[in-house]
Amino acid sequence: MNDSGQLYTIEGVAAAIMMVITAYLVISSASIFTPQEKHVAQMQLEQLGHDALVVMDTPRENGMQSYLAEFISSYNATGFNQTYYTLVNQRTDGTFDTLKYNVTYYYWDGNDIKSEVLVPEDYYRENAVKVTQWAYVDSLDKVVLVEVLLWRD
Repeated sequence: MNDSGQLYTIEGVAAAIMMVITAYLVISSASIFTPQEKHVAQMQLEQLGHDALVVMDTPRENGMQSYLAEFISSYNATGFNQTYYTLVNQRTDGTFDTLKYNVTYYYWDGNDIKSEVLVPEDYYRENAVKVTQWAYVDSLDKVVLVEVLLWRD
């Protein structure tokens, strides 16, 4: 038997053990949040907020106004709040998320662009997204731009 062959075998086994330990540490370590991943989370939040506005702007039946148009025409902040909150905050397991938002809508009154705050909420975070939806309000005979500033509390 050759002593150098045994040395190569011991070196190979030690290297294999080190590679397995390194792979285990890399896989089991905590994931690091990079700016790119943070951007993906904001895009998902933006999509969720926009989808909720689209659902609210879909008429229930042909010839009827959407919930969004009804809430704006009657300045019903409570109705808007209940509907939008449920749409953006409900999770698949039945619990609720911690999303907050404020809602402003803009319209042309013939001379100037006017704005009305429908749901006021104090905004203290920097990672908010802005989602918008155009809606036609029959009773006002106006097209309004609904703007929602949405953030996770």
